[in-house]
Amino acid sequence: MNISRIGGLVIGMLLLGAGTASAQEPITISPEKVQKICSERVPRVESRVKALTERINGNPEVLGSKKWLEQRASDARSAGNTARADVLDARVKLRDAQLVKLTKAAERVTKFKSEHCGSK
Repeated sequence: MNISRIGGLVIGMLLLGAGTASAQEPITISPEKVQKICSERVPRVESRVKALTERINGNPEVLGSKKWLEQRASDARSAGNTARADVLDARVKLRDAQLVKLTKAAERVTKFKSEHCGSK
């Protein structure tokens, strides 16, 4: 699944459970919805964040990892295809940005879990 779509899903789920701006009224969720989020969505989001982080930080044999992209860029450069190498280098930078987003999403999920899900 596309990393940006999963990141969007993570952010969307987190926005569901948290208020947006302090000038607006807080969003309230029924206890049933909170229970459903805690039991179904939070574990799913946590596992997706973990899987994506592991994939991005994987070794050169893991498709889509930063090291895999760096290896492909190196191969393209040595073959004389600098345009392709530049594109792959840009994708490596995008992976770095995705890691930042995933880290922040994991922090928000942990905060939501500690505030609303009890000791689960």
